Amino acid sequence: MKQSTKYLKICCNLAWAVTLIFVLVFVIPRLLLFFMPFIVGFILSLIANPVVRFLEKKLKIKRKYGTVLIIILVVGAVGLLCYGVWAALVVGIKGFMNYLPTMTVNAEMEITAALDSIENMVQKIPIFKEFNMDEAGAAVTETLGGLVAGEDSVTITAIGGIAKSIPNLLVSAVMGFLATYFFIADRDRLAELLSKHLPVSFQEKTMQMYGHIIKVVGGYFKAQFKIMGVIYIVITIGLILLKVNYAWLIGFGIAFLDMLPVFGTGTVLTPWAVIKFFSGNYKIAIGMLVLYVVSLLVHQLIQPKLIGESVGMNPFATLFFMYVGYQFSSVVGMIIAIPVGMLLINFYKAGAFDTVLWCFGEIVKDFNEFRKVK
Repeated sequence: MKQSTKYLKICCNLAWAVTLIFVLVFVIPRLLLFFMPFIVGFILSLIANPVVRFLEKKLKIKRKYGTVLIIILVVGAVGLLCYGVWAALVVGIKGFMNYLPTMTVNAEMEITAALDSIENMVQKIPIFKEFNMDEAGAAVTETLGGLVAGEDSVTITAIGGIAKSIPNLLVSAVMGFLATYFFIADRDRLAELLSKHLPVSFQEKTMQMYGHIIKVVGGYFKAQFKIMGVIYIVITIGLILLKVNYAWLIGFGIAFLDMLPVFGTGTVLTPWAVIKFFSGNYKIAIGMLVLYVVSLLVHQLIQPKLIGESVGMNPFATLFFMYVGYQFSSVVGMIIAIPVGMLLINFYKAGAFDTVLWCFGEIVKDFNEFRKVK
């Protein structure tokens, strides 16, 4: 191969790789948000299609009628479920917000008592005699007071935002249900249309990528939600035994933190136990630590079985992808970065980046050869 031809191919491959990265990072996310009703409709069609096929083959119900029947049943079931969850959340959050000032006062008292206890211990050490614990206590108290003071404005702003988005949500819901109907009723026709106009090589690569995405990303989130459910049950039962108010709501927040690899249940339970210990509530402090150890053991026992080694990553790769995700999109980016990282690793193992790596390898090899002085 001529040197000029080789570098022309390298430039074309690198330009294609840069274009593909640009499309994946900047274009596709915006397209997904823009066409979200159709994407939701497609996902619902994948779930409902086996049932429609069963009705068509076994009960001889025409596909269009079976599609309408399934969509009505799904909408009814989802509506009842959402209504029940929403009603429970509204009642629970309203009661929690009413209890929040009392909880804040109790927390201030416990923190003050804990800081006094720590100050008495610290003052016995000569090097820390000049350390002022009153300032630290005042800062914590001011922060807690600010959270309660800003409660009403935050709630009003959130309610206003929800009210403004209701028309868009209704339009999106209608479009999503219509898209679901057409994806199921005209499934064969749409598949034939795509296979006729798309190249065979593109279809094969797309199916391979689709298989990797379902296996890695879908399996990861499915396993994480199962782990979160188990941890939620453990934490909630523990908080109920410790007689903590609104244990089911606090347990949900702790279980969600446990789903994040960096945080875990110890992010809340450990400081909580420390405050309880120094404020004199030794039984509750020990209970919090026992609950933390139990939740940690349960997490470690069920995680390997549910996630499995096929979708796992080593700790350094997990930390790296989480940091990159956090820089892009804060906590949401951290959650998404791990399955994306696993997907990239699987694509690398499948040879998806071999051409790009060859290009860089040839450039480095020729550069090192060129800079040698004979």
